[in-house]
Amino acid sequence: MINYFNGLKPKIVLSAICLLNLSFVFSQQKTLKDFFLPFESKAPLVSKGVWGDKNVIPRDTTNGLEDTSLKKWCYWDGGIVKDDDGKYHMYASRWSQSFHHGYGWNNDSKGIHSVSDNLFGPYKDLGLTWPKWNKGSGHNVIGLRMHDGRYAIVTSEVVPGQVFVSDNPNGPFDLLGAFKIDTNGYYAGWGRYNELDDGALKAGVVGNLANVMIILRPDGKYMMIARHCVAMISDNGILGPYKMLSDKAWLGVKDLPQFKMEDPTVWYSNNMYHIVVNHYGGSHDNTYHLTSEDGIHNWKNRGKVFDRESSIFKHKNGTIEDWRTVQRPTVYTENGVVKSFNFSVIDVHKGEDDGNDKSGSKVIVVPFDGESFGTHIQSIVDAENKKADSTLPPSLWKSIDIGSMSQKGNTGFDKDVNTIRVQSSGNSIDAKNDAFRFVYQKMSGDISISTMVMSHDISGGPVKAGLMIRENLKTDAPFVMISIQKNKGLQLEQRGEAAATPRVLKSLNIEAPYWIRIEKRGNVMTSFVSSSNRLNWKKIGENKIDFEEEFYVGMMATSTNETKNSLARFKDVDAHSYGKPVKDGIVNHTFPDSIPASGIVDFEVELESVQTLDVWVELQNVQTLEKYKVLRERFWKNGKKKLTYNAGKQLDANAAYWFVIKAVPMHFHDSEHIQAVFKKVFINKRE
Repeated sequence: MINYFNGLKPKIVLSAICLLNLSFVFSQQKTLKDFFLPFESKAPLVSKGVWGDKNVIPRDTTNGLEDTSLKKWCYWDGGIVKDDDGKYHMYASRWSQSFHHGYGWNNDSKGIHSVSDNLFGPYKDLGLTWPKWNKGSGHNVIGLRMHDGRYAIVTSEVVPGQVFVSDNPNGPFDLLGAFKIDTNGYYAGWGRYNELDDGALKAGVVGNLANVMIILRPDGKYMMIARHCVAMISDNGILGPYKMLSDKAWLGVKDLPQFKMEDPTVWYSNNMYHIVVNHYGGSHDNTYHLTSEDGIHNWKNRGKVFDRESSIFKHKNGTIEDWRTVQRPTVYTENGVVKSFNFSVIDVHKGEDDGNDKSGSKVIVVPFDGESFGTHIQSIVDAENKKADSTLPPSLWKSIDIGSMSQKGNTGFDKDVNTIRVQSSGNSIDAKNDAFRFVYQKMSGDISISTMVMSHDISGGPVKAGLMIRENLKTDAPFVMISIQKNKGLQLEQRGEAAATPRVLKSLNIEAPYWIRIEKRGNVMTSFVSSSNRLNWKKIGENKIDFEEEFYVGMMATSTNETKNSLARFKDVDAHSYGKPVKDGIVNHTFPDSIPASGIVDFEVELESVQTLDVWVELQNVQTLEKYKVLRERFWKNGKKKLTYNAGKQLDANAAYWFVIKAVPMHFHDSEHIQAVFKKVFINKRE
């Protein structure tokens, strides 16, 4: 140690080591807010003849987009697009400053176009972008370049969700159409406002999208994040349909608020997807940063972007603009590097921004050190992945490379997101001898195994991943397997006897992420898939195969390339014997898409439990909140049961209803349920 430090005394060596460790710890504690830079002031700071509370004076009135006289407009939103000539175009919204903030954005907001020779402004208001459509109405306005190079402007909130396009950044912008959403089995209210949103009901905007952000994914698809932070992806152009592929990005994420989250923005940089989302639940706005490697699942909290103590709006001379309301973050990137953030800001609480007063709103552009930020975030993610890849899965799982492998495989576990990571080379498992990595348990009797095969976008090469039940660990063993391979879809395969060539029993045009499940009951193997979650399963095949009393159950992964490892990820794996479930509850059910006006509904429920459960079924009118009769059925043991629900009265054919199923321990109240699933249903008017 002394020689390494060129003869420093031991006491000094220890101090140096401590300082190095502290430096590492502090660097790890950095969050996005630490990478904001002082304003690039283009003019002297203004103290006189300018609107605003004393906390934002003096300020640079040439930064961003503002009406310095506050005689006409309040500005909001603001996504920036750079054209081929080097000019910067900010597409935003505005309303008359004579209105209170709440009335103005709800009733007078228009989509506008502004331009600047400098990224940070000043931006000159060039007027309405679509004056002939709906009187120019627009809010949550952003701009982008599409995959084909055209310019697009997106608007939502006060309109259903429209896209306007032009070959020229200066327009004219013509209406391309409205967004289409494929709920894909998820709750529709996570996309468009529905009748359960009180604010949308009062404002008359039920059915509208809100806070829409669109980015271009490197795979050629479009990605939408709206108010509820649900990943929606279109492979059919900017209008969609956008398929919901996940729950809320912030749901269950450590140290994040689980309510009152809005105004998300999304971008792709440094080989990673980022979301910044605002929490408006306290006395001040707090904004948080999340990252995901595939932009769909496993979002992680990277800390705060803004809070009242951040002082991110500062000048090189130390002057701080302390804006009271800070919302609607958007990001400007160049060549995959973040250059600046936009924020919509008000000098007072937005509820105190009255018409014809000295308070107003503007769009502010804050410089950002994207290079250092990208390096920092990548180092954190690399360290997390390295730790996960060296962490063994829960003790029940074992791993082995089966067959001839040129590269040694690896099995890791990211416990923060309950994801098993498998690196493997191998072959396509379509000949008499297999080569792949197997993560398995030795089991017997009747069993079930399910998981979500996660996106292959970060695999590093071709990957085939799925579930397998296998007689033994020999290379030519009998098996049944469901796998998903990028660009080749899903296959259900079986090798019925040793050394036989596997047969493809079913092929589906399915890409990961997707839920898959195999059940074994006796010698019958039944396979299921689900696009949205573990409850909405679709049976895809049933085949027979005779295994020994004990067999092997688990996850298989192969790169289909004998010389290169690729990465497969499996989320929320559940393997258990029937009668010994991992947890009590509903494992499958048949929800009706529509119900008869009589209120009599036939359906089926399957439960697994180590205790006696009651199933409670309820129907509730979405608009009036009226509840109807409750069905209560006792399950003494595991299994399926066909049930008939009767609301007890004729139902309104013009209303929507919540159909709710709860699993409740025997003798408990429905408020103490261990699981609840629900779906919005409508009256079948064809009857």
